[in-house]
Amino acid sequence: MFPVRHVAALAALLLAAHTRADAQLPSVQQVYDNYATAVGGRDAWAKVTHRAEQGTANITFANITGSYNRYNSAPNKVRMIIDLGVGRVEQGSDGTTMWRAQPDGSVSRVGGAEAIDGAEANAVRAAFLDPSRFTNVAVVAQEVFDGVSCYKVAITTKGGHERYDFFEVATGLRRGQRVKWPDGLLTNIYRDYKAFDGKLMATVQIQGTAQGDVVLTINSVTFTPNDPKLFELPAGIAK
Repeated sequence: MFPVRHVAALAALLLAAHTRADAQLPSVQQVYDNYATAVGGRDAWAKVTHRAEQGTANITFANITGSYNRYNSAPNKVRMIIDLGVGRVEQGSDGTTMWRAQPDGSVSRVGGAEAIDGAEANAVRAAFLDPSRFTNVAVVAQEVFDGVSCYKVAITTKGGHERYDFFEVATGLRRGQRVKWPDGLLTNIYRDYKAFDGKLMATVQIQGTAQGDVVLTINSVTFTPNDPKLFELPAGIAK
């Protein structure tokens, strides 16, 4: 048995090592500054008022592939369409009201915390590079995520959701998220960053679900004005 003084000394060494590890972590602002630089800079993104993405959606567990289109316009309008041939999933917002449509044709309004966080997530310009948009945010660890060393950032959104974002130590790029939902933990992985008009975006997003992975692949991105009709509310959804 170790003498008490040896146990105390060991505890002190472990505490000192832990303190040194914490001291090596960057601040939240440093992480987001590095992220901003990595994706092209805040000034470049601040000029973006419209964005359109075209690509593919692969439902891996069902062996189904279809088209993926997403449109964003300032301040936080969005329209996403995934057409799988056998069915179509849509989601949108006119900037005030968020909604989603299922393959069976049903349309429902999205409210509560999901709508609050959706408005934040769909904001264009450089809002995604500003950590002050969250209720709480802290750099809590350095660990491996998707095979690369990352800073782990704990986030509480204004909608009350908790998640961890992972930023690569070497490049500053965001490599993924782990999001806590009532029905379990959702993992998003971001890969294959490419430049579009000087702004870097992940062209592969892997969404892990209980059933399996959904893979969204972006083939093209434009920053020209979108058709305003894309953001009109569908029939059955009132303002």
